[in-house]
Amino acid sequence: MIRELPEGYVVDAGWLGSLGLSASSVRDYVTRGWLQRVAPRLYRRPDPSQAELVRWEVALLSLQALLGQPAHVGGMTALELAGYWHYAPAGRRRIWVYSDAPPVRTLLARLPLDADIVLQSRKLFAVPELGVESRPLDLVTSTLGPSADTQPIARKRHLRVSSLERAMLEVLDDVPGRVSFEHGAELFDGLTTLRPALMQSLLEACRSVKAKRLFLYFATKERHGWTRKLRIAAIDIGSGKRQIVPGGELDPDYLITVPRTGARRAGRVRG
Repeated sequence: MIRELPEGYVVDAGWLGSLGLSASSVRDYVTRGWLQRVAPRLYRRPDPSQAELVRWEVALLSLQALLGQPAHVGGMTALELAGYWHYAPAGRRRIWVYSDAPPVRTLLARLPLDADIVLQSRKLFAVPELGVESRPLDLVTSTLGPSADTQPIARKRHLRVSSLERAMLEVLDDVPGRVSFEHGAELFDGLTTLRPALMQSLLEACRSVKAKRLFLYFATKERHGWTRKLRIAAIDIGSGKRQIVPGGELDPDYLITVPRTGARRAGRVRG
């Protein structure tokens, strides 16, 4: 019965109850060492190699594959997992997780994790799952394999993660908060392989005027090949001006303030 729980994965008492385990049985399993209590009403099957802290990857896999909660890894973390490690900050990691499900917030807040969770809403897009992919995760190397949306999530090692296209809009929605304008420009430099059809759908479904204007501004400046296939007229970028960079100059095409030309050049050299 307990073998349905992969080693190291975390579940709540309700999930164990669905297996037919009573509260007394759970206590007995803990006493015998078959289960480990990691937080109030949260348990995992012991793994001889596991550390005291719960890996953030395992916490997300548990939420997605076992507890059936709508949550995905996105934003800057999705970009890092896709190979943008040179932008990852040193020290304790901050993991961008997107979910509006109360159980997700509750579980992540209670777990002793090896990273800090930045929990954000999935309401940025009118279609919550648009651009979210199922990718096989190697827990040894913490790397993702190719998109595997045809594979069942029940295989328990497929992480729900934003595509590059979606992740970039999630990041730009956080400019100039957690992400600077200059950092967004640097990230955009390497986006040479975005899929224009998916990008078009995401831009049309995105609810953030700021993120869309920033994306189109960077796309115009970088002129990657895929940008020529975008139908900009079909994208609602709202009206009126938006201040992105205080004291910056107004871009006449997208009506956002950007660094003045001299400051922008200096910022790119420093990056």
